[in-house]
Amino acid sequence: MTRIARFRWLTTLALLTAATGWAAEPEKSWVTTWIARMIDEVPFINGGLNIPSFTNTNNRGTITQQTVPGITHMEAYLYWRYLEPEKNQWNGRELEEMLALCQSRDLKMLVLPWVMYAPEWFKKTADFQPLVEMKTGHSVDMLSPWAPGTLVAFDHFYAELAKRYKSQIGIIKLGYPGSDFGEVGLTVGSKAFLPGGNFAERIPQDPENWKRGYWCGDPAARADFRERMLSKYGGSLEKLNAAWKTQFASTDAIEFPDPDHRADSTIRWLDFITWLRESQTRNMVKLLRVIRKHFPETLLDIPLGFGSDLPSDACDRTAICRAAAEFKPINVRSTHGSVNRERIPRAYWFYKRMAPVCHDYGIGFGTEPPGGNLTTEELLRQYFEDASAGANFIFHYFQNYHRRPNVVGDYKRILRPQERSLVDIGVLYPTTQMILDMSPAPEGQWQFCAEGREFFDYDLVDENMVEWGLLKNYKVLVHTSGKVLPESTLAAISKWLEAGGILITRGEPKWQTPAGQASAVSGWVAQEETMKDALPAVRAYRVGKGRLYVAAVAKIPEYLTRVDAILDAQTVPLHGFNRNHDGKYVTDFPDGRLLFNPQTRETVFIAPGAPPMPIISR
Repeated sequence: MTRIARFRWLTTLALLTAATGWAAEPEKSWVTTWIARMIDEVPFINGGLNIPSFTNTNNRGTITQQTVPGITHMEAYLYWRYLEPEKNQWNGRELEEMLALCQSRDLKMLVLPWVMYAPEWFKKTADFQPLVEMKTGHSVDMLSPWAPGTLVAFDHFYAELAKRYKSQIGIIKLGYPGSDFGEVGLTVGSKAFLPGGNFAERIPQDPENWKRGYWCGDPAARADFRERMLSKYGGSLEKLNAAWKTQFASTDAIEFPDPDHRADSTIRWLDFITWLRESQTRNMVKLLRVIRKHFPETLLDIPLGFGSDLPSDACDRTAICRAAAEFKPINVRSTHGSVNRERIPRAYWFYKRMAPVCHDYGIGFGTEPPGGNLTTEELLRQYFEDASAGANFIFHYFQNYHRRPNVVGDYKRILRPQERSLVDIGVLYPTTQMILDMSPAPEGQWQFCAEGREFFDYDLVDENMVEWGLLKNYKVLVHTSGKVLPESTLAAISKWLEAGGILITRGEPKWQTPAGQASAVSGWVAQEETMKDALPAVRAYRVGKGRLYVAAVAKIPEYLTRVDAILDAQTVPLHGFNRNHDGKYVTDFPDGRLLFNPQTRETVFIAPGAPPMPIISR
């Protein structure tokens, strides 16, 4: 075609397009590149596929038979050791079939690459470093998150994945090396999710030695520990020995503390667990940079799980959420949806450890239940809790999508991804005390938050958030337990209190730093006030422009009664506080209030000047 002929053809095409409105349909993108801000943008993910499939999985049926209207993505586990059994020999036939099948049904695919379990060919290279328990020396067939070779593995796998399927993958979920389910942290020895699934094969090793411990014993982890600890003390071995009450003769001799004798040196133990948690955040950042190199725009999904906050699990939730903000678009997924079957419901408690930081740093927050066997009552409660936490990314196993006639439709009526809930009440999460006690949760806090939900909505405020200046977002801070906090945290709380904050403590705040200092709190109880309506076992103190209320009660139900009365006595409006005392859970938004009845499982929305509007009912 000559230049003139081409010009005439293009001119004719332009005139035809203008006259008829016809235009060539753009090629459909299967890549998700945004965080949902509108309800129609919220990803609804159906799980899950195993690629390659195993004897008792039905990938095709999950897509063709179990997908309900409104689902947008299918989640698929990709096993590196099977996809690339020999170097550069990719076995992608089934993955390609599933991608094509998804696209034929207008579904995008979310992939979770299991890179942490390496193929045999990689395990024979110098880059392979397995995970090692620090006390026993036992290793498991997982890549160490500290080892430089693990970055080599990720770079190789994601380069190959991008070369073949970059434009066809909707979302990438991080499979963190060193943990059982790919969630950021270290293995707890579940032994239920081995390569290929427990129904396909087991790793040739002694499973009795694979249990919860301190999985930081490999050479790379030990070297990182020595380097970081020496740096913390200005490069001075003398200062480190003085702080730890040790006598290391050289930097190479610096060693982990013995968990059975952690009381011998409080500072040494705090330094160790802080490093253990902080290093997972650093390692995650390194891995995400590798993934971003090959997938610069694809939405990333970071799973955060564990059924408790035991410090040895090495999951510093708020630090991970903040660090993830470097890699937008990105989402943090709490795998705690409907974790309410034990005596104390705690799904919402986990949500409120992460969601506030996600919202403050502009990243997505998603949810996932632990299985596909939710009851209708559990699903109805999760609707409300997901909406209250500001979820804009929903995963369910396909069975749950069939629990009600239109689960996706239910969610679309209740989710509010375009706005964050209004919360004025924070509950103090005492990180340092948790590390010292090595407890799964702050003493009494699960019960306090579960039983207190009928009185108020809340966010958990940990020491990270206080350090980052986020305490200013709250009018009230409620203490449930813990007496040891960092000096900087005590100073920040004192400054917030003097500026007008309201602090409620369970018992007199005889708080101190890990070194035993208490200067920041010594003046809090200097100026006692007479309460207008005296409460049994409650004393009030003026601290600058703020107030401290001390409730001298030991049992959580009695403490909750006092906290509710103190909040009710405040003249300032408190978002999230239920002054009606009708047993319903409230969540405030800029344009109204969500109400959940825990007895009937009904959710209604109340806008100012309008009658209650039922949203979800049994």
